[in-house]
Amino acid sequence: MDNAVYIVFSATPTGMGSIIRKATRNRYNHVSLSLSRDIRKMYTFARLYRTIPLYGGFVAESILRYQSFAGAARVKICRVEMSQSQLTWLHSCLDRLWNQREEYIYNTPAALASLVHLRPSISRAYTCVTFVQKLLARYELAGVTEADRPTVRALERRLAPYVIYEGPAPVRAGEWGEDSYPVETTTRYAVYTTARHFGRLAKRVLMGVS
Repeated sequence: MDNAVYIVFSATPTGMGSIIRKATRNRYNHVSLSLSRDIRKMYTFARLYRTIPLYGGFVAESILRYQSFAGAARVKICRVEMSQSQLTWLHSCLDRLWNQREEYIYNTPAALASLVHLRPSISRAYTCVTFVQKLLARYELAGVTEADRPTVRALERRLAPYVIYEGPAPVRAGEWGEDSYPVETTTRYAVYTTARHFGRLAKRVLMGVS
């Protein structure tokens, strides 16, 4: 068994990803975590559907996200060793998040605030960066702490010694599995889910509830 976790930085092939990279002047705009070297399946906080960019939460990403639309994405993969007990904890944490995924949502205000290195905290809400940071910071793996700047660039710098691959996303045969990304949605559903998402964020900020 490979006692390691794989952190995957990516330049997502979407319009939103391109805007973020231009705003941050960084090559990568997204980060995910995988339990396997082939990164067929990754965990992160991101959009749930390709067609609804502002509706996000905890997702199990298929590698197909990065090779099915607008060409293959560029990725940087880092390998961070973990002990067996640490891996057991990580598996348990990811299972819990998946089973309770309806309660966990994307922290859109934090994504915007990260441009000025701020970290607004909202109950059960994360960005891709704060999610990965929190898991690594549990045991200060690679020296990561929750006090680090909540940006892709800052996390990249922490993990620079652990890079094992950088280039086009590996081409893998596979299925979408639990990833709902390619599902087509209606305009009505997109409006409803986006409004509900921001409503839940506002309610948590104002009242501290879901």
